[in-house]
Amino acid sequence: MGTNVSWSYIAGFVDREGSFVKYGETDYRISIPQTNEKVLTEIQRFTKSGNICKARKRKEHWKESWIYTVARQEDVLKFLRSIYPYLIVKINLARTLIPIVAKIVSAQRKKRLNLQKNIKTCKLLRCKGLSYRAIGKKVKIDHGYVRRLILFSGRNI
Repeated sequence: MGTNVSWSYIAGFVDREGSFVKYGETDYRISIPQTNEKVLTEIQRFTKSGNICKARKRKEHWKESWIYTVARQEDVLKFLRSIYPYLIVKINLARTLIPIVAKIVSAQRKKRLNLQKNIKTCKLLRCKGLSYRAIGKKVKIDHGYVRRLILFSGRNI
């Protein structure tokens, strides 16, 4: 099956059964429900993104089903751009969403870069002997946040 998976193949699934969902204030997700888990596993393997979870049966006589979801905004953008040329039914929706998600991704990248800059600056000032409070005043952020940036910068914060 893996050799048959392509962006046009995936676009067909999205056109028929997939959905683009606004999640929260700014995030978008792509989901594809399917009764054949193997198909979704191959799509996930091909795209190198997303998650598959088992859907709850709402009626006893229904088949088991799974849902493939792409939620990370960078992955959503790549996915949309990749299936866009092959969409038929949902092409207008994708055309509308691509610039919106691109803007979200851009804002997230800027935020990440700013965080990295703040971590570097705070660590440098701490090495120079400044207190958390003094660093906070200099960088114009809360001194408690400065402490967390310095102490937890090796981890995901």
